[in-house]
Amino acid sequence: MRQKLAELYSLNEIARFTNQRQKALKTKGEDIPGMGNMAKLSMSEILRKSRDLGLELLGMNGTLHGYTKDAQKELESVLPNPFRVMITELALFAQGPSIYGGTDEIQHNIIGERVLGLPKEPNNDKVTPFRDLPKNT
Repeated sequence: MRQKLAELYSLNEIARFTNQRQKALKTKGEDIPGMGNMAKLSMSEILRKSRDLGLELLGMNGTLHGYTKDAQKELESVLPNPFRVMITELALFAQGPSIYGGTDEIQHNIIGERVLGLPKEPNNDKVTPFRDLPKNT
């Protein structure tokens, strides 16, 4: 548990320092290629690790969520942990950032192609119409 908390803290600090570095470069009119993509990947990982650690700390109570105000008040009266609601909502939300704005796999491809100069993955969707692509066979 202590190791996971230290890892999460370290990732947050690295993200904070990287953000400060990016801001300083922007004020000088400079930029680091792919920084937005790397920030998105970092955010996704931090959210997933926060979710996992929070749910591990709360145990089964972390899976309880009230979808209405009355249900939330009822749960709070039975389970008075002030962090339970925050962690439960994080558990429901944490999957989102790794999908929206391009999945983590797409972000890795973009970083590889645009920042590292790796060749694009082979695909035939640029030359073959969608209707002619192989279907589930």
